[in-house]
Amino acid sequence: MKGKKISTLYTLLFISVLVLGTEDLAKSKEDISQLQNSSAAPLYEKGRISYLQFTPKGFEDAVVYFNEAIKADPKFAPAYAGLGELYSFIGFYKMEVKEDYEEFYNKSYENMLKALKYGANTKETQRALALNYLHLKRSKDAEATANRLITRDPNDAEAYYILWAASGRDPDNPLIAKALELDPKLVMAHLDLGKAYLFKKRNYARATEHFKKAVELADSPQLHNFLGTSLRTQNYLGDAVAEYQKAIQLDPSYSAGYMNLGITFSYMNRYQDAIAQLKKAILINPNNPEAYYYLAHALELSNSPREAIENYRTFLKLTSEQEAYTQFTTRAKKSIENLNGQL
Repeated sequence: MKGKKISTLYTLLFISVLVLGTEDLAKSKEDISQLQNSSAAPLYEKGRISYLQFTPKGFEDAVVYFNEAIKADPKFAPAYAGLGELYSFIGFYKMEVKEDYEEFYNKSYENMLKALKYGANTKETQRALALNYLHLKRSKDAEATANRLITRDPNDAEAYYILWAASGRDPDNPLIAKALELDPKLVMAHLDLGKAYLFKKRNYARATEHFKKAVELADSPQLHNFLGTSLRTQNYLGDAVAEYQKAIQLDPSYSAGYMNLGITFSYMNRYQDAIAQLKKAILINPNNPEAYYYLAHALELSNSPREAIENYRTFLKLTSEQEAYTQFTTRAKKSIENLNGQL
């Protein structure tokens, strides 16, 4: 992926800006939201509603509304904060699925600069700061900022969600229950709670419950993808295939959907179907090492040793010195050795 240097620069710049913003907040006694004093406020509120839908269309509409708010009032900090929060969320998600994310992080940075300039002490700017801290893995700063938000507004569901996520994403932590009590339709809370049950607790039924709730609220390819994976872990392979296909239908350029569809076809011993889908995933996103691994595995099982070796080698090249892939790299090296013995 092209972005290590860019994203590192972004992080260093953003950290300096966020620290400055926190210092400004500490010095300022102003606690009046610009929402009370600007003609741009109704446009911002429409953008906020669209953003919280957590659908591709909702994100597109939110960008339009936030920019219209800025045109109405070029010094309206909440609109810049809204864009900073939205782009940070998209960038973080794209980074997780190993797609190009730098453009979105840089857009977030540019808008947060202006939000801090025009209203560092507004609740909207501080909420966006808290989410950006979370995405930059600055957990202590995210916690501190979220706690300040809760002190100012004890009914801010997103602040409780950020505080929960920054403190470890434990599904049993009452903070996430509080967030969903305040806003049962908070999609990001259902999404992350589902992921916590799936990956931390291995409680697949509860994970599926929250992913299904998220999908009911937001018909998003990303959410269908997570629901599909939760169903696959419970061996509901046909249902998982249906969810991945819904994700692809919603976004034909969604590489993770093709990859997971291919993996599921492999589990169903449909190796040629698996190979076709995994090749589509790689065509769209050639930076995801997992797609190469699973493609190589499907090729190995379908008696295509030379092509399997080629893809295992690409996987190893992309994951060089990455501890997260240690088990996969061991298996890949063993497979290459076995396949070479067959040639």
